Order: sequence, then C-alpha cells, then structure tokens
Amino acid sequence: MLPKSHPKKKFLAADPAHKGKRLYILYKFDMHKEELVSDGPFLKKDEAYNKMHGLLKKGICSWVVVYNG
Repeated sequence: MLPKSHPKKKFLAADPAHKGKRLYILYKFDMHKEELVSDGPFLKKDEAYNKMHGLLKKGICSWVVVYNG
C-alpha cells in the first residue's frame, strides 16, 4: 500500500513581496485567552525557529508551519 501524499500548503500573502516564496508562520496557544495566535510570516527559517524556541523555553506551546515549500 502506498502512503498518501498530502497536497502542499499554500499561503496567500497580503504582501506581494511574499508571493511564491517559502514562508514560516509561528503559531502559539495563549493559555490566558484560550486562543490560537499566529505571528509572521517570516521569510527566514532561523528567525521563526528562534522565536519558537524562546516561547518553548518559557513553557508556551508553539510550532512553526512552512507554507509554499
């Protein structure tokens, strides 16, 4: 049985400079407001991951999603 392939995720950026580029969106769960919050898009992988690691060190659930990759 072949594994299912997932379609690539597309992010429709409001900024024309981001169109067609690989973008990183940082998501975190705000426990106080009990809501999902996003930050970005980031053009640089390191910038998004460094911010995510900082949040994780503070005990904040966070992750990065890559779009147009």
